Amino acid sequence: MPTKYRSYIPDRPPPPREPHPIWRGIGCLMLVITPVIAWILSIILVDLAPSYGIFLPSELLGYPVMPSFLFQVPGLIGILSWIQRQNNLYAILLGTFLLTVLLMGLLAVAYAFLYRLIGPPRYGPLDAPPPNVRVKRYKR
Repeated sequence: MPTKYRSYIPDRPPPPREPHPIWRGIGCLMLVITPVIAWILSIILVDLAPSYGIFLPSELLGYPVMPSFLFQVPGLIGILSWIQRQNNLYAILLGTFLLTVLLMGLLAVAYAFLYRLIGPPRYGPLDAPPPNVRVKRYKR
């Protein structure tokens, strides 16, 4: 916008640095890969649990049972018969859920640690400096 005597060009701060787009792809892959890794680990752990003296509840072990009315739907028959052939499915699903939560938590902590070490500074160029306040110890 021109002014009366000279043109006005506002001083704009530099655009904020955004993460490289590949990091979004890595995050998406981790969102898919982590449950797959948890599923594989869960199968291994459920199979190895009795040899280490860890006994799982009997309700989680064995083959899953489906209600008979679900087999009346023509498109579900193949999927339900495959599900019924999976041994220890409930224990594997529970282990997968727990391991997924654990692995995602570990990844979040590792990411936060790396972001704190390598990430941008805490205060930007437009932020006010932190206050220097000295507080006396309270003595009674």
